[in-house]
Amino acid sequence: MRVPSAPWALPVAGHGGQLFGWPLRFMTSLNARGPVVRIRSGLSPVYVVTDPCLLRRVLLTDTRDYVKGRLTDRGGPQLGVSLVMDMDFDGMTPFESHRRHRRAVQPAFHPTRIAAHVEALAHEARELAGTWRPGRRVRLDTEFARLACRVNARFFCGSPVGPVAEALEEFKHHLVRGLYWRVPSPAFTDSWNPPGTGGFRRARRRLREAIEAAATRRRSEGDDGSVLAGLIDARYSDTGEALADGQITHEILFDLIASLHGIAAVLPWAFHELARHPDAEQRLHAELDAVLAGRPVTAEDLPRLDFTRRVLQETLRLYPPVWLLARRTLTEVELGPFRLPAGTDLAYVPYALHHNPGLFAEPHRFDPDRWLPERAKTIPDHAYLPFGTGPRKCIGDRLAMTQLLTALATIGSSQRLQPIPGHRARARARIFLTPGPMPMTSHPRPSTVATPHTALAVDRADVDETTCRQP
Repeated sequence: MRVPSAPWALPVAGHGGQLFGWPLRFMTSLNARGPVVRIRSGLSPVYVVTDPCLLRRVLLTDTRDYVKGRLTDRGGPQLGVSLVMDMDFDGMTPFESHRRHRRAVQPAFHPTRIAAHVEALAHEARELAGTWRPGRRVRLDTEFARLACRVNARFFCGSPVGPVAEALEEFKHHLVRGLYWRVPSPAFTDSWNPPGTGGFRRARRRLREAIEAAATRRRSEGDDGSVLAGLIDARYSDTGEALADGQITHEILFDLIASLHGIAAVLPWAFHELARHPDAEQRLHAELDAVLAGRPVTAEDLPRLDFTRRVLQETLRLYPPVWLLARRTLTEVELGPFRLPAGTDLAYVPYALHHNPGLFAEPHRFDPDRWLPERAKTIPDHAYLPFGTGPRKCIGDRLAMTQLLTALATIGSSQRLQPIPGHRARARARIFLTPGPMPMTSHPRPSTVATPHTALAVDRADVDETTCRQP
């Protein structure tokens, strides 16, 4: 059976114009075309999987038949091969290589390390909010990006924070320009230096040097709870071999880049949606007052922040930072009625999945209560993939949620953030899905503490009365 093709492909560019000009709208339109849809990026065909049941096969049950594909193939030469890409150990299949490497690095992300990070993260968030004067215009995209650089420099590389945080902030400014044109380019262009990418190369070198200096410090001072210290101690279980120094640098480099897009990309959208939905904002404040009672958030508080977590789950549904991912078939595979040969490039689009009306009722509506347990059961498996799934699920998913909960609870406890009249927020889909300029005004919240009776009412609030409505 022939795979349906997306319309309006140009003779040479294919769907490249649509992918560049309006990628989110184009990819979401494929939901109506079928479970697998053929598009062309230039002359190369890519098959976009839109059906959650077929994605379950690709990402979970038949994962041995796939590798990561074009997007990570092209990232390797720029950042170094790390866990997120396709590892290659002699005598092992790609699946076995990935499993071996993941088992070695997983302890560096142990929940105890993440929990120990909460106090420092809450402190950084309080310090940031403390600089906002009442009624001041605040650029959330830049403020939260700076916060993300500091907290992740500390979590991944330890103290002192400054050298890594400053290098990471500089690298972030050059990331899209340095990588966006590299990823879709042919391999023979790797040795070229396109105009405008000199800043990317210099910033990359500076960040690598900062990571290497931090590694030298960690080896002399011992384990401080950072991921870097965990990777230095990591061993492959089959040989007892340590990770090479260069491999540790590759891992930390990519981890730092990926980790930015929790606080920096998701938190601005969370406050944007809360400001647009005052009923949800009031419920958030009531929960924070009841649980925290005016004190700083701790790791022990996070499981009790039920509504706060649902706000973030819904924000990740609407604005998943990792909006597009790829796979490539290693063997001939069957996906539904379609048979695809080895070497076929596939893609799946979490953003499009999350906005599919066949999977989510009123998909463009901000509704944290769709994640109440009884309602969440109605969402099809593998329709919600902000962190992926299966053996290659994001290794930092727990870290990302811990950081987002801590930062949202800390800032939401002390501040109300209001939109600038007339400003239109727009998502930007390049390598990651990021907010454009996000100016808001900060307004300190009065110090109020909910009574136990109020807290109970918030937890048991009727869904129909508290569902968020579009203004």
